[in-house]
Amino acid sequence: MNSNLLLQTRNLTKSFGDRKIINRLNLHVMKGDIYGFLGRNGQGKTTAIRLVTGLIFPDSGDVIIDGHHLRNDFKNTISNVGAIVESPSFYGYLSGYDNLKLMANLIPGIKKDRIDEVLDMVRLNHRAKDKVKTYSLGMKQRLGIANALLSSPKLIILDEPTNGLDPQGMKEIKEMIVQLAAERNITFFISSHLLHEVEQICNRVGIIHSGTLLCEAEVEELTQKSKGKSLEDIYFDITGEGGDLA
Repeated sequence: MNSNLLLQTRNLTKSFGDRKIINRLNLHVMKGDIYGFLGRNGQGKTTAIRLVTGLIFPDSGDVIIDGHHLRNDFKNTISNVGAIVESPSFYGYLSGYDNLKLMANLIPGIKKDRIDEVLDMVRLNHRAKDKVKTYSLGMKQRLGIANALLSSPKLIILDEPTNGLDPQGMKEIKEMIVQLAAERNITFFISSHLLHEVEQICNRVGIIHSGTLLCEAEVEELTQKSKGKSLEDIYFDITGEGGDLA
């Protein structure tokens, strides 16, 4: 196996009833990637993330993270991952700091200093003592990322992290992801249907359609081969879809 490969799925398949949601999914996320997992809503992105994070189990196939197989080494595999699946949930009547303290108590070996460190990493240290119910949606998302960072994972998985955010909130999340990847050597796997946002920060993408991975490539490679087309136009060319992804 390529030593630079951090996340790999092998023929990952999942059905609910008679409907196949994920069909032989083969992902390859390299160390240091900001990887965009792209598709319309309902194409299987969140189900794939639930499979990768062990929240649900596949009908067949395997997930390998940093050389550990989720199927037979769940604890060590998941220890390398921090994730936000759908929207982060916190106690509104507690401060951001106290919410993280509760979470940290569930993870062996997390010291008090780590809470301060992750709050600083997501630029929430100045609001750490404020109740979460006073936070904007963007601040709650950043608190969710802080929670995902507590255990010092190698891989952060974010499901639609800019969904519902205003332009300022989107800008802050994108800047933070790029900074954490560069300065902390954290690999990001980000699902999104907002292709313009992904194009600005991701170096590599996978395109999923009806549960099948149609394409996986470097963003630069895709744009060069398409003679400068936008990622959105490339997406529509590959999937055969038209219209707006919103």
